Amino acid sequence: MAKVVLNDGNSTRLEYLWPLRFAVGWMFLDGGLRKAVLKPAKLDPTSPSFVGGKLVNFLPHAGPFKQFLLMVLENHSLNVTFLTIFSYVEIIAGFLIIIGLFTRLASFGAAVMAFGMAPAYWLGSTCEDEWQIGSLLTAGAIVLMLTASGRVWGLDYFLFKKFGDRPIANLPILRWIKLW
Repeated sequence: MAKVVLNDGNSTRLEYLWPLRFAVGWMFLDGGLRKAVLKPAKLDPTSPSFVGGKLVNFLPHAGPFKQFLLMVLENHSLNVTFLTIFSYVEIIAGFLIIIGLFTRLASFGAAVMAFGMAPAYWLGSTCEDEWQIGSLLTAGAIVLMLTASGRVWGLDYFLFKKFGDRPIANLPILRWIKLW
């Protein structure tokens, strides 16, 4: 029986994922920078710009995150801490995706953040645009995680060349998630 080759000679090259890697990384980097660096009042609970109020609006749509959000909202210091950590994780994940370092791990974190915010995409007057952006961020982060796009035009190239594939942990599902 002859081997069937699908799409012979027309495989997609990882270089083509650079625009996606940059766009997904930039969206997370920019989202975190806007809160933590460019307008720190968004993380100041005494400011009218504090983003903690968005968690209150998100609560009815939180689904499986409802209990966690209730705990965060009831504890003011936890509210500020959670939002600050979330903003800095956005910055770190976005930056790592852009430079292609630990791209799979950073993309996994980005996908979890994007998926976690998914119920909130329906809120606000521009809910259709927010839903579209959130869906693309989730899908883009998953594609980057699965393809190891940081191995081309990224710093993961050097890690892969030196160490080969390395799983995040030797546990059943975490064995699938490679560091680079």
